[in-house]
Amino acid sequence: MSGLVFRPYIPDDKDSCINIFTSNTPNYFGVHELDDFRKFLDTLPCPYYVVTRNDGVLACGGDGVDNKKNTIVLAWGMARADLHKQGLGTFLLVERLKQIHRDFGETVVEIDTSQHSKGFFERFGFEAGSITENYYAPGLHRVDMQLVLNRERYSTLLDQVIG
Repeated sequence: MSGLVFRPYIPDDKDSCINIFTSNTPNYFGVHELDDFRKFLDTLPCPYYVVTRNDGVLACGGDGVDNKKNTIVLAWGMARADLHKQGLGTFLLVERLKQIHRDFGETVVEIDTSQHSKGFFERFGFEAGSITENYYAPGLHRVDMQLVLNRERYSTLLDQVIG
């Protein structure tokens, strides 16, 4: 996918991000989570980004510091459902990990995601931890995952994307 731009979220992106969320419901997000996502966009408790092409928002996701665990947590990452498996999720994840590496150096990155996205994150070195069944919605389980983002993992990640 050429012509992709990774940039900070601006309030004008809100409707597009909500549409992306809705396109991924109920397969990847519980319907009841929409209110939480709206509040997140209104308050932006952490850096949030969008992926655009030709001025259209195609994906969005953020990351924030968990001071209690001294880790970075990926937040609300998603690509438009009709564009899954075309490289948008990879682009969004890699750009966020590059930003995290620039900002924090070697660190631990965490995410809670559903069983449907577990394999995607494993491809980049995330390891699954606990699984909480029916956490997000009936049949939509929470999988806690972690990646040690050190120099070696970062280089491997770049090789995967470039190579």
